[in-house]
Amino acid sequence: MPRTRKATLGALGATLCATALVGTAGTAQAQDDNGVAKKSAADIATQATDTFNGANSMHVTSSRDGSGLDRTEPARLEVSADRSDNCVGSVDYAADGGSLEIIRHADKVWVRPDSAWLRNNLPSGAEDLQKLEGKYLQGTAQDQGLSDLARVCSINEHRDTLKDATSAGPLKKGGETTVDGVPVVEVTGTHDGMDLTLSVATQGKPFPVRATSSGDGEQQTTNFSFDQPVPDQTPEPGDTVPWGG
Repeated sequence: MPRTRKATLGALGATLCATALVGTAGTAQAQDDNGVAKKSAADIATQATDTFNGANSMHVTSSRDGSGLDRTEPARLEVSADRSDNCVGSVDYAADGGSLEIIRHADKVWVRPDSAWLRNNLPSGAEDLQKLEGKYLQGTAQDQGLSDLARVCSINEHRDTLKDATSAGPLKKGGETTVDGVPVVEVTGTHDGMDLTLSVATQGKPFPVRATSSGDGEQQTTNFSFDQPVPDQTPEPGDTVPWGG
């Protein structure tokens, strides 16, 4: 993952910036060859980006590993988001940092942290923990802290990271293989000291299917699927408390 977005999966709590590089084509049906494997590395990357930009929604899973990760750094991310800023997702932190569930509908954002995350991030201790445990913290995409989480639920955030990957240069065209049963062609490059591999579907639409990055003791793998409905979830009022309240 490019170091220009080095919160890699984020740095959550007060500031989180999730990064995701890749995608799965989202279908197991046999499809026609799309001709992308015959193109140059740069053209393959461009087609993958253009196809990503045309998707109505995405589902992304990303995992990050490295000896230097601490409990403030996300290690696992799963997000489903559409272009109307509807989203459901979850973030798991490294070490004993806990986890968060995220829901977004346009400008409204809900976050449900587990007890481990609350213990690590509450300044006032046990009394607030008992009040907040199991609850959704509700606010807006403009609230401090929640604004970073809202970006995790934005297709644009993941699109911009894909741009980082496809602008790594010079790009080299690799061989054809399969990723989770999907035929792909690989494109490789280096960005800020990280070795990147982008796998692009060679059948159906040329979506990005998987991106991997490695370097400086860290590895990340991200997978996407596209154009699937985002679950419609809204917490009950009795299960929410105001963000920062």
